[in-house]
Amino acid sequence: MQKYLDEFYSYLKIEKRYSSNTLISYQKDLEQFCEYLGNYLSIEDIYSQKKIPSEFDQLAVRGFLNHLYAKKFNRSSIMRKLASLRSFLRFLCRQGYITQNYAKGVSSPKIPKKLPDILQIDEMDQLLTSVMKETPEDLRNRAILELLYASGLRVGELSNLKLKDVDLRSRQISVIGKGNKQRIVLFGGKSAEALRAYLDVRSEFGESDYVFLNSKGRRLSESRIRQVITQIRKQLSLQKKISPHTFRHSFATHLLNSGADLRLIQELLGHSSLSTTQKYTHLNIEQLLQTYQKSHPRK
Repeated sequence: MQKYLDEFYSYLKIEKRYSSNTLISYQKDLEQFCEYLGNYLSIEDIYSQKKIPSEFDQLAVRGFLNHLYAKKFNRSSIMRKLASLRSFLRFLCRQGYITQNYAKGVSSPKIPKKLPDILQIDEMDQLLTSVMKETPEDLRNRAILELLYASGLRVGELSNLKLKDVDLRSRQISVIGKGNKQRIVLFGGKSAEALRAYLDVRSEFGESDYVFLNSKGRRLSESRIRQVITQIRKQLSLQKKISPHTFRHSFATHLLNSGADLRLIQELLGHSSLSTTQKYTHLNIEQLLQTYQKSHPRK
């Protein structure tokens, strides 16, 4: 079994060009399935099997889902694990290792639609003006906040941003997003000002091709960017949970509320499907309803 897993991971890395984080998620999901499959088929070491066990079928997949439900995994986690398993079995089918994808006919758990968390414009202003000291670290953190909100970048895209990708004169950034797709994102005057201020002192962190650096002069990691945002939220005693994705959601929602075209927002966010971007339309309607219910005299 390990042979098939390694072939699949190579396919995801080389042909699909998935990120290391995505690969880790696939590995965790499939390791969990293999552990279950070994117990289900009473095979002591499932990884040493040189062939796919002939007893493996759709019942094993359904049993795995029931096992996850029994372990109290939430629906979104179960859905992701099933998607990972489907992809793996689809790969095995294409390679001729199995005759059918036993996960294909298994229904995904229904997940209730959850609107993304956003900050209102006044809350965002409060957050963006909270880091006003002039130390190199504060200037870096202010540039991070401004750029996340101005561009709608994913935290991974921000972390991997290189100097050559940023054009301060035209206020454009060239980004390699999900699926290795390149897109151009824009940023405004405030974020450009914050970025210039940081770049003026950036050499104090060290020398690197990456824009945002840690105290050792290395690329600032995604987890560290999250920590920076959490620290600022705690300093402001904000009740809302804030993550880098909150800035992305707020960016899209505020653009939509200001009349921006949905397809423009799709392009800036790097969504492959317009349906993914349309969730911000639902959020916009939800906000309108809340405002109506608070404001209308005959509510």
